[in-house]
Amino acid sequence: MRTLAIAAAALLTLGGCGGKPHHVSPQDRNLITADEIAKSNATNAYEAVERLRPAFLRTRGSQSLQNQQPPAPMIYIDGMRYGPLPTLASVPAIGIVSIQYLNAIEATQRFGFGNEGGAIMVTTKH
Repeated sequence: MRTLAIAAAALLTLGGCGGKPHHVSPQDRNLITADEIAKSNATNAYEAVERLRPAFLRTRGSQSLQNQQPPAPMIYIDGMRYGPLPTLASVPAIGIVSIQYLNAIEATQRFGFGNEGGAIMVTTKH
């Protein structure tokens, strides 16, 4: 009888552990959602990034003694290379689903060389 009671108590305890977690996961610091963009009142992607994740726009320091200009993130729209950082200003905020930052290693793995400053990927509603 005692073994049965212990087994029943264990099942009740484990049963309470399953299901949907009750806590909210922390915000992904490398992702900006459409909801965040809408709440920011930004008119374009650059403004959204500037207001919500300004760290995306910061360069990470020079990579060589010959070229002191630090590399900036490259912009990709729906998986296609779009251009340098200032081109973000030409992307209307209204059509954006998400904006994600990739560091240099992630950007190089995904898009190849030429992404020493990382990448900012914009996904649109296209």
